[in-house]
Parts: sequence; structure tokens; C-alpha cells
Amino acid sequence: MIGNVFINEVFSRAIELYLKYKDKPNEPEYHRFLVMAIRTLVSIYGELDIINPYITQNEHNMGGFDSNLTKFGFPKSDLEDFKKQFLIFFEEAKNAKVPNSGFVQIEKYFIDMFFCKKKSMNLSDEDVLKFQEYLYIPSNTDPYIQNDMNRFLSDKNVLALYFESKQFESEHEFTLEEVQRDILSADAYQVLGYSMEQVYNFTDQDLQAVNGRVYQFFHVNPMEPNKAELLDKAVNYYKRYGNRVTTGNGYVDFLLFASVLATAVFITTLFVLGYL
Repeated sequence: MIGNVFINEVFSRAIELYLKYKDKPNEPEYHRFLVMAIRTLVSIYGELDIINPYITQNEHNMGGFDSNLTKFGFPKSDLEDFKKQFLIFFEEAKNAKVPNSGFVQIEKYFIDMFFCKKKSMNLSDEDVLKFQEYLYIPSNTDPYIQNDMNRFLSDKNVLALYFESKQFESEHEFTLEEVQRDILSADAYQVLGYSMEQVYNFTDQDLQAVNGRVYQFFHVNPMEPNKAELLDKAVNYYKRYGNRVTTGNGYVDFLLFASVLATAVFITTLFVLGYL
């Protein structure tokens, strides 16, 4: 019902002001931040998606405020914080805090919402330019926006840079893959004097360098598909006989040693049989 608090006191006040001044663009209040916030939401989602939930007091149910604002992919976790930022904005504005963190975060969430819609609806470059008319960025020459930038921002470029970063992301495909740290056997590191505690605390770059030294020490080619098996054999050889492999391949040296050992046993056997 109109007049009841919806979401919180500040957000309700913003909607009330929007409804009062939406058809009075010459009034200064039409350009104040709280009204601009609702105007920005309306530009992204349409007036029905913002005003109807307020009239019906439907915040969480189907067809309500939450489902409307997340329909393009805006995260629900961010939505809850978005609502809280209106209270933060009001409190910091009352205390003349600069920068106003609530103001900055609300604007960043608007940018996130817009680019969720852009991805979902394949919006045009013209739509992107149109949306910038609502943003508190240096290129926006609206005097009311410039005035509020002076009131609430210490760095006037902070939102422009955030917008540019989101626009860049929207125009390029990114895939995030977890980097697999290549941890070798504890014995291999121990031979070179590294404890596993040290290894686990290495940066990715340091770990890669140490692994290179391990492979080099044991003469194992790190490009071999079975490098782990070759390294294990070379380490076991080293631990058993106390000497580094010398042919350039740990596995080959292991076979070489086995061949020499077999030959020695064969000759000894022949000698013993001849003596008998």
C-alpha cells in the first residue's frame, strides 16, 4: 500500500519522491540523487517492475521487487546489499561524509545491473550511451549530476573507471580456470633441501622455478607425458644408491644400472660354476 515503508525508509522515500516529481522535470527535486536512483532503475527494468512491487508491497514473492531486479542475472546476494546501501547513503549524506560509500556502491550496482541486462538482451551501443546519461561521471554535463559528484565523491573518475571496466568485460569473453599447482613428491624436494611446508608457501612463480630445478637435478624432461613416473624412479634410484643419475634421463639410468647389475651377477655366477 502506498505510504507504507517498502524495503526501508530511505528507499520508500525515494519512490515517493519519484512518483511526485516524475512528470515535473523542471523541478530541482527531479534531479536529486534519490529520485535519480529510481529513474535509473526504471531505465533498466521499466516502471512497472519498480513501482508495482511498491504499490502491492511485494518485495520477495513471485513477481515482486527481488525477482524483477534479478531477472537479467543480477545476483541475489548483491541485491540485498544494494537495498542496505540506501540507508548507508542517507546516514553518510547527513554527516557530510566524503566520499559517500553508499552513493558509490549504489551507482556501481546500477552499472552491474545494466550490464547484466546488456548481456541478457544483447543491447546496442546506443543503449549503452543512453544509460550513461544517468551516471555520475565527468562526461555527463547535467549540472545537477555535477553538483552531486562534488558533494559525494572525492575522486570524480571512480564511477567512470568502473563503468569502463564493466564495458570492457562485456565486450570480451573471459573464462576463469583454477590454476593447478604442480606439487611434486616430498622426497624429490627433500633431496634438494626443501621441506613441504616451504613448498606449500611458495608463490606459483617460485614453485615453478623450484620444480624446474628438481627436474634438472634428476635429469628428467618436464615435457615428458610420464614425467611423474620418471621422477619417482629417479628419486628412488638416488635414495638407494646416493648418486645422481648421469645419462640425462632418470628412467634410462635406472635401466642402465639394472643391466649392469644383471651382467655382474651373470659373470659372478659363471665364475663360481667354473670354479666348481
